Amino acid sequence: MAKAGDRVRFLNSTGGGVITRIEGKTAYVEDEDGFESPILLKDIVVVLPAGLEISKVDAVKMFNQAAFDEGRKVPRPEKEKEAPEPSPSPLEKVEETIHGDVPEIILAFEPEDAKRLGVTKFAAVLVNDSNYFLHFTFLRRNENERAWNLVYEGTAAPNELIDMAVLTHQDLPDYEKIAFQCVAFKKDKTFSLLPPVNVTRKLDLTKFHKFHCFRPGRYFDNPVLEFPVVRSGEVVVQNEIDVKFLEESLANGRVDKGAAAELSKKYRTDLGKKDKKPRISESPFKKLPLIEVDLHIAELTDSTVGMEPKDMLEMQLSEVRKTMEAHKRRTGQKIVFIHGKGEGVLRKAVLDLLKKEYPKADLQDASFREYGFGATLVTI
Repeated sequence: MAKAGDRVRFLNSTGGGVITRIEGKTAYVEDEDGFESPILLKDIVVVLPAGLEISKVDAVKMFNQAAFDEGRKVPRPEKEKEAPEPSPSPLEKVEETIHGDVPEIILAFEPEDAKRLGVTKFAAVLVNDSNYFLHFTFLRRNENERAWNLVYEGTAAPNELIDMAVLTHQDLPDYEKIAFQCVAFKKDKTFSLLPPVNVTRKLDLTKFHKFHCFRPGRYFDNPVLEFPVVRSGEVVVQNEIDVKFLEESLANGRVDKGAAAELSKKYRTDLGKKDKKPRISESPFKKLPLIEVDLHIAELTDSTVGMEPKDMLEMQLSEVRKTMEAHKRRTGQKIVFIHGKGEGVLRKAVLDLLKKEYPKADLQDASFREYGFGATLVTI
């Protein structure tokens, strides 16, 4: 029960004060400025009973937090800002190819130094030549194991090459059998449903020591050992036979038609038959459209509050590095980095990074008609 001398707070309005007297169901409350107001008892709450001391500063805090903070010179914490919606990265934009709705999926082993097969390392590479995203797993086991080991899992973007593992010769015995599984889908658009892929391959590890088994392919200028998984939209059913090599051998007369027919029955390769769909001999990556990356800081972040010039430059160079890493294996791919003219600081930093980290890339000024002096063209 409230009584005279209690410090109270109003329930239905801002403010409060000290009760000076109570008449019936009404309390008379005196505020800090000495004004007395009649308030119903049911509309007040006691915050400090009579007889207890409270400092003036604390009283101010109770009824006027802003005034208290200002008096103490302590800034109030700002309301946590909502994270801005991330702006779409140039890498997230899917550029579809004409033939990409008929997937081609390749597993390849690329030697670091093809001239030293006895000691070199090998990169296990996935090639996704399609307009689909692939959520996939790459597994391995040796002859003595019954269960599989996960080597790599992830999502491959359309027309992307992914380095899944680096193998030494000591690692090769653990890869006597490999498996690849994936499901295909598209983002933010309708698409034709493709069946899941689940294939296993038994590797002939002696091929990793034979130079003639490594050849440049549709997707590699360097010699590689390729294992097609999906060709012209169909899962390739084969064991250790290299269908493409046999097709070429048949065409060049190195394998007679009788032997080819036997191989066709054994491995279901349909050697000697014409493809129902036209094959594209060139690397599809050379047909991808030009990629433009705008490095102006306003295109990379919604706010530069609290950022130093060096922080902005690092963000811009990080975008260059991310773009190059995503496309560095696409021979012939052209990328334009728009850095603007300005004082030339960003342009110099971009060129220094490209020359140091990607020395094989071809650099030149982009089209003056389209970009003026403010862009650099990179050809992978």
